[in-house]
Amino acid sequence: MQKIPFQTVQNSIDKICSITEESDLEKASQHLFEVQPDLAGFFMEFIEDMSEGAQDLGFMMALILNRSFEEQYQNLRAMNEDEVIERFEKNEAEFEKYLQINDDMIADLQDKAAQAGQPEILNYIIEELFMSPELEPALEANEQVHLFIVCKFFVDCLNDLANETAPEMIRH
Repeated sequence: MQKIPFQTVQNSIDKICSITEESDLEKASQHLFEVQPDLAGFFMEFIEDMSEGAQDLGFMMALILNRSFEEQYQNLRAMNEDEVIERFEKNEAEFEKYLQINDDMIADLQDKAAQAGQPEILNYIIEELFMSPELEPALEANEQVHLFIVCKFFVDCLNDLANETAPEMIRH
């Protein structure tokens, strides 16, 4: 399976962050809910009790992450609600470990992403949530961790969908 290159992630960041008109942001939001209604709905439900700043950041990150996957994989199917819930429940124990996230865990996640995931996508999430000194408004530590969990879940779901559409290797 192809990994999403840095430039695709950067182009998505540039495109989404350059939106200045409310109507264009509404179109981007509408598109996300058209292509991934249940996954996007889960994401928004997960962040609904966070501060407005955390919600805004999380929503913009979801738009960027989705756009990055769409640029690389044009034919992703929508994940249905049952799949979203089943996947979340299956990974809940792993997510609970992230509540104690530290540099060693981040390095381990980056190693795993480099081998079998989307390293540039994970690096974007980590950079945005944990390494960005200009993060305004500043998020509370628990909001950073919860946004990390939901973004990682969102990406893992999209990556699974991308793996479904990736052509199998041909063996001779």
